Amino acid sequence: MSENVASFHEDLHAASPFGTTVEELRIAAIGSKIEFAKSELQTVQAYIDVVYAGRITVTSDDGSELPDSLAHLGSVLSNYEQMLFDQIAELEYRQEMPLFPPDEADDCEDDEISDNQDA
Repeated sequence: MSENVASFHEDLHAASPFGTTVEELRIAAIGSKIEFAKSELQTVQAYIDVVYAGRITVTSDDGSELPDSLAHLGSVLSNYEQMLFDQIAELEYRQEMPLFPPDEADDCEDDEISDNQDA
């Protein structure tokens, strides 16, 4: 009777549109995060261009001008832009790591060099 029962785990991997291994699924998920971050980066860069071009007017309810509100907004957006650059770089690194596993021979050579330096 148990010979006719298929594993749910096997069925789940067989139907996956992104691949069959956990590693392939992880790489696909990272790729999705990269695409989202790049899209967000384009939006932030467009807002930065608008802010620094001075096409935004900010006034208070009583009609008085607010001091340097655009400079503050531009600074916040620039910081967010840098965070997105860093996030994209980290995600791309994580995505490529499985493709280039560390070479064991290189690790042995590094250990020998550090052992020789300690002596």
